[in-house]
Amino acid sequence: MRSTFWAGVVGLCLSCGLSGLGCGEDEVSPPGSSAGSAGGDGGEASCSGLDPSTVVDELTPAESEQACEGYRRCSIESLTVEFVCHMMGVMGAKFGDDPGTTDADLQARCAEQYESCMADPSQAEALIEQTIEQVEARPCVQSTQCTATIAELEACLSATRERSRNVLPECSELTLAFFDGPAPVDEATVAACGAITPDCWQLAMPPEE
Repeated sequence: MRSTFWAGVVGLCLSCGLSGLGCGEDEVSPPGSSAGSAGGDGGEASCSGLDPSTVVDELTPAESEQACEGYRRCSIESLTVEFVCHMMGVMGAKFGDDPGTTDADLQARCAEQYESCMADPSQAEALIEQTIEQVEARPCVQSTQCTATIAELEACLSATRERSRNVLPECSELTLAFFDGPAPVDEATVAACGAITPDCWQLAMPPEE
Protein backbone atom coordinates (compact mmCIF):
# COMPACT_ATOMS: atom_id res chain seq x y z
CA MET A 1 0.00 0.00 0.00
CA ARG A 2 1.21 3.47 -0.83
CA SER A 3 2.56 5.46 2.09
CA THR A 4 0.87 8.59 0.74
CA PHE A 5 -2.51 6.89 1.11
CA TRP A 6 -1.82 5.98 4.72
CA ALA A 7 -0.36 9.40 5.50
CA GLY A 8 -3.61 10.92 4.31
CA VAL A 9 -5.69 8.53 6.40
CA VAL A 10 -3.63 9.17 9.54
CA GLY A 11 -3.77 12.91 8.98
CA LEU A 12 -7.52 12.83 8.46
CA CYS A 13 -8.04 10.78 11.59
CA LEU A 14 -5.91 13.17 13.60
CA SER A 15 -7.74 16.20 12.25
CA CYS A 16 -11.24 14.85 12.92
CA GLY A 17 -10.32 13.50 16.35
CA LEU A 18 -10.47 9.83 15.48
CA SER A 19 -7.00 9.48 16.94
CA GLY A 20 -8.20 11.16 20.09
CA LEU A 21 -6.75 14.00 22.04
CA GLY A 22 -5.42 12.06 24.99
CA CYS A 23 -2.67 13.40 27.24
CA GLY A 24 0.27 12.04 29.10
CA GLU A 25 0.19 8.29 29.58
CA ASP A 26 -3.34 8.00 28.18
CA GLU A 27 -2.59 5.57 25.35
CA VAL A 28 -4.81 3.71 22.95
CA SER A 29 -5.05 0.04 23.78
CA PRO A 30 -4.70 -2.80 21.27
CA PRO A 31 -7.81 -4.06 19.50
CA GLY A 32 -9.91 -6.14 21.88
CA SER A 33 -8.43 -4.64 25.03
CA SER A 34 -10.86 -3.26 27.59
CA ALA A 35 -8.38 -0.67 28.82
CA GLY A 36 -9.04 1.63 25.89
CA SER A 37 -12.68 2.12 26.87
CA ALA A 38 -11.93 3.71 30.21
CA GLY A 39 -13.72 7.00 30.86
CA GLY A 40 -12.14 10.35 30.04
CA ASP A 41 -13.26 12.13 33.21
CA GLY A 42 -10.93 10.48 35.67
CA GLY A 43 -9.07 13.60 36.73
CA GLU A 44 -6.82 13.95 33.71
CA ALA A 45 -4.67 17.04 33.63
CA SER A 46 -5.82 19.84 31.34
CA CYS A 47 -4.06 19.86 28.00
CA SER A 48 -4.06 23.66 27.94
CA GLY A 49 -3.07 24.30 31.54
CA LEU A 50 -5.35 27.37 31.55
CA ASP A 51 -8.06 28.56 33.94
CA PRO A 52 -11.11 26.47 32.94
CA SER A 53 -13.46 29.45 33.38
CA THR A 54 -11.63 31.54 30.77
CA VAL A 55 -13.65 32.30 27.64
CA VAL A 56 -11.76 31.17 24.56
CA ASP A 57 -12.10 34.38 22.55
CA GLU A 58 -10.81 36.37 25.54
CA LEU A 59 -7.49 34.53 25.65
CA THR A 60 -4.39 36.60 25.18
CA PRO A 61 -2.15 35.73 22.23
CA ALA A 62 0.25 34.05 24.65
CA GLU A 63 -2.56 32.01 26.25
CA SER A 64 -3.86 31.01 22.82
CA GLU A 65 -0.40 29.82 21.85
CA GLN A 66 -0.13 27.87 25.11
CA ALA A 67 -3.52 26.20 24.57
CA CYS A 68 -2.79 25.43 20.94
CA GLU A 69 0.56 23.86 21.75
CA GLY A 70 -0.97 21.91 24.63
CA TYR A 71 -3.79 20.47 22.53
CA ARG A 72 -1.34 19.70 19.74
CA ARG A 73 0.96 17.89 22.16
CA CYS A 74 -1.92 15.85 23.55
CA SER A 75 -3.08 14.93 20.07
CA ILE A 76 0.39 13.84 19.01
CA GLU A 77 0.93 11.77 22.15
CA SER A 78 -2.24 9.80 21.42
CA LEU A 79 -0.84 8.50 18.11
CA THR A 80 0.54 5.14 19.18
CA VAL A 81 1.80 2.34 16.97
CA GLU A 82 -0.98 0.09 18.27
CA PHE A 83 -3.66 2.57 17.27
CA VAL A 84 -2.18 3.20 13.83
CA CYS A 85 -1.80 -0.54 13.18
CA HIS A 86 -5.41 -1.09 14.24
CA MET A 87 -6.55 1.71 11.95
CA MET A 88 -4.45 0.34 9.08
CA GLY A 89 -6.00 -3.08 9.60
CA VAL A 90 -9.57 -1.77 9.57
CA MET A 91 -9.14 0.70 6.69
CA GLY A 92 -6.80 -1.52 4.70
CA ALA A 93 -9.28 -4.38 4.80
CA LYS A 94 -11.69 -2.29 2.74
CA PHE A 95 -9.50 0.15 0.82
CA GLY A 96 -6.20 -1.68 0.48
CA ASP A 97 -4.68 -3.45 -2.52
CA ASP A 98 -6.84 -6.57 -2.01
CA PRO A 99 -10.07 -5.33 -0.41
CA GLY A 100 -12.49 -7.71 1.21
CA THR A 101 -15.91 -8.19 -0.37
CA THR A 102 -17.59 -10.09 2.48
CA ASP A 103 -17.62 -9.73 6.24
CA ALA A 104 -15.37 -12.76 6.59
CA ASP A 105 -12.93 -11.34 4.04
CA LEU A 106 -12.78 -8.02 5.85
CA GLN A 107 -12.17 -9.68 9.22
CA ALA A 108 -9.39 -11.88 7.84
CA ARG A 109 -7.65 -9.02 6.01
CA CYS A 110 -7.97 -6.71 9.00
CA ALA A 111 -6.38 -9.25 11.35
CA GLU A 112 -3.64 -10.06 8.85
CA GLN A 113 -2.71 -6.43 8.29
CA TYR A 114 -2.86 -5.55 11.98
CA GLU A 115 -0.63 -8.46 12.95
CA SER A 116 1.79 -7.71 10.11
CA CYS A 117 1.99 -4.07 11.17
CA MET A 118 2.63 -4.94 14.81
CA ALA A 119 5.31 -7.46 13.83
CA ASP A 120 7.11 -4.79 11.77
CA PRO A 121 5.90 -1.38 12.97
CA SER A 122 8.33 0.61 10.84
CA GLN A 123 5.61 1.82 8.47
CA ALA A 124 3.36 2.86 11.33
CA GLU A 125 6.24 4.67 13.02
CA ALA A 126 7.10 6.46 9.76
CA LEU A 127 3.48 7.53 9.31
CA ILE A 128 3.32 8.85 12.88
CA GLU A 129 6.52 10.82 12.32
CA GLN A 130 5.22 12.22 9.05
CA THR A 131 1.90 13.21 10.63
CA ILE A 132 3.68 14.91 13.54
CA GLU A 133 5.77 16.93 11.10
CA GLN A 134 2.65 18.02 9.25
CA VAL A 135 0.82 19.00 12.43
CA GLU A 136 3.76 20.89 13.90
CA ALA A 137 4.18 22.81 10.65
CA ARG A 138 0.78 24.43 11.04
CA PRO A 139 0.84 27.82 12.76
CA CYS A 140 -1.38 28.20 15.80
CA VAL A 141 -4.55 30.23 15.21
CA GLN A 142 -6.16 32.48 17.81
CA SER A 143 -9.93 31.96 18.10
CA THR A 144 -11.70 35.32 18.02
CA GLN A 145 -15.33 34.19 17.76
CA CYS A 146 -15.61 31.43 20.33
CA THR A 147 -17.71 32.16 23.41
CA ALA A 148 -17.15 28.74 24.96
CA THR A 149 -14.99 28.42 28.05
CA ILE A 150 -11.82 26.38 28.26
CA ALA A 151 -13.77 23.93 30.45
CA GLU A 152 -16.44 23.51 27.76
CA LEU A 153 -13.86 23.05 25.03
CA GLU A 154 -11.95 20.47 27.04
CA ALA A 155 -15.18 18.64 27.94
CA CYS A 156 -15.89 18.37 24.22
CA LEU A 157 -12.39 17.13 23.53
CA SER A 158 -12.72 14.59 26.35
CA ALA A 159 -15.98 13.28 24.86
CA THR A 160 -14.37 13.16 21.43
CA ARG A 161 -11.45 11.25 22.92
CA GLU A 162 -13.79 8.72 24.52
CA ARG A 163 -15.67 8.31 21.26
CA SER A 164 -12.47 7.87 19.26
CA ARG A 165 -11.37 4.99 21.48
CA ASN A 166 -14.43 3.00 20.51
CA VAL A 167 -15.07 4.02 16.91
CA LEU A 168 -12.88 1.33 15.33
CA PRO A 169 -14.33 -2.17 15.68
CA GLU A 170 -12.18 -5.15 16.53
CA CYS A 171 -11.09 -7.05 13.45
CA SER A 172 -13.27 -9.99 14.49
CA GLU A 173 -16.32 -7.68 14.48
CA LEU A 174 -15.61 -5.76 11.27
CA THR A 175 -18.42 -5.87 8.70
CA LEU A 176 -19.29 -4.21 5.40
CA ALA A 177 -21.96 -2.23 7.25
CA PHE A 178 -19.23 -0.37 9.15
CA PHE A 179 -18.18 1.28 5.89
CA ASP A 180 -21.50 1.44 4.06
CA GLY A 181 -23.92 2.43 6.80
CA PRO A 182 -24.40 5.91 8.29
CA ALA A 183 -22.14 6.80 11.19
CA PRO A 184 -24.04 6.37 14.47
CA VAL A 185 -24.72 9.53 16.41
CA ASP A 186 -22.94 9.64 19.76
CA GLU A 187 -25.26 11.54 22.07
CA ALA A 188 -22.59 12.11 24.74
CA THR A 189 -20.32 13.83 22.22
CA VAL A 190 -23.19 15.88 20.78
CA ALA A 191 -24.17 17.06 24.26
CA ALA A 192 -20.60 17.84 25.32
CA CYS A 193 -19.82 19.77 22.13
CA GLY A 194 -23.02 21.82 21.95
CA ALA A 195 -21.24 25.11 22.72
CA ILE A 196 -18.28 24.44 20.42
CA THR A 197 -18.21 26.27 17.09
CA PRO A 198 -15.77 25.79 14.19
CA ASP A 199 -13.80 28.79 15.41
CA CYS A 200 -13.32 27.07 18.77
CA TRP A 201 -11.91 24.00 17.02
CA GLN A 202 -9.19 26.11 15.43
CA LEU A 203 -7.57 26.39 18.86
CA ALA A 204 -7.47 22.62 19.31
CA MET A 205 -6.54 21.69 15.74
CA PRO A 206 -5.15 24.52 13.58
CA PRO A 207 -6.47 24.25 9.99
CA GLU A 208 -4.20 23.31 7.13
CA GLU A 209 -3.09 26.22 5.00
